[in-house]
Amino acid sequence: MTTPKFSLQNVLDIRHDKVERLEIKLSNLLAACQKTEILLLSFKESQIFYMERLNTIQSGEIDLVEMNFLRSNILLLDERIRIVSLELARQKQDVEEKRTELIKAKQGEETLEILKKKRNEVYLEEQVQIEARIQDDIYIARAFRNQHLGV
Repeated sequence: MTTPKFSLQNVLDIRHDKVERLEIKLSNLLAACQKTEILLLSFKESQIFYMERLNTIQSGEIDLVEMNFLRSNILLLDERIRIVSLELARQKQDVEEKRTELIKAKQGEETLEILKKKRNEVYLEEQVQIEARIQDDIYIARAFRNQHLGV
């Protein structure tokens, strides 16, 4: 006994595909966010290195050329850190928006899955009732036949 085709199966399939696409987009956004975090960390580590180097040369014999070079690198890294931090904040916002969209899509898919499951349960209950009626009819027919045959 096979269950009948779910009338909203096409809609369920479309919603399932949408969930899969959103999961892929979310994972891509998370990967980009992780790369940006690594880049930001790299810039901060470089900045710390340059600041330590600047501190070291300021305590010894002063080399103005190297000090200017280090200061310009520190300022450049400050700007890059600011830009990458803004980009990271934007990416995190995109991740949260995509996560919310994914949650809503999954809820829609789950709703249809529940409807499908309930429809299957109703169908199976109907089949059990039909089989019970058929079985009752068989017993009644046998009893009637036995009564007519005098058994």
